[in-house]
Amino acid sequence: MKELTEKQKKVLDFIKAFHAQNAMMPTVREIATNFKLSIGSIQQHLRGLLAKGALIKRGSISRGIDFPKRQNFTQVPVLGSVHAGTFLEQIEDAQDYVYINTDITRNRKCFALKVKGDSMEPSGIFEGDTIVVSDTDSVQNGEVVVALIDGESAIKMFFKENDRIFLKSSNPKYPTITSDNIKIVGKLIYLVREYKN
Repeated sequence: MKELTEKQKKVLDFIKAFHAQNAMMPTVREIATNFKLSIGSIQQHLRGLLAKGALIKRGSISRGIDFPKRQNFTQVPVLGSVHAGTFLEQIEDAQDYVYINTDITRNRKCFALKVKGDSMEPSGIFEGDTIVVSDTDSVQNGEVVVALIDGESAIKMFFKENDRIFLKSSNPKYPTITSDNIKIVGKLIYLVREYKN
């Protein structure tokens, strides 16, 4: 790899630190905000890092920069939002990606969702977090799941009693939900929290 300029080293160090903390790459805007520079200036630094082999580009997605020869990570699509509270909307098409260690995903089919609402805060799941969900309907009592209730998505704790499903919030201000039309979409296996200045 060719020698980096001091500014390129600082940008690369920030990208490494951001990735280590958030398990995903920063966007160009997040890098620009950190350094208080224009997006154009950061794009120029990124082009230099790409040309020198310090970074590689994976497609045209917003978090598409990556480290060369990075092993043991898998790309997990972010499919939209899930509400931790009342309901919001159905799960959508991929908007972004997070990169998760394969020791966590373990060859399971996974997807990610942004959390909205406060019903799971006592469990450490906050609005703005990104949850990584294993695509399965095989879950145990007390596990945190993403469910569709009458077509609306929510993140709740799963309980089943006498063949009836109950979905509970860890925040006591929200009532327990039960319905004849509940579909378990998957269970929570990982959580990503973005650093905000």
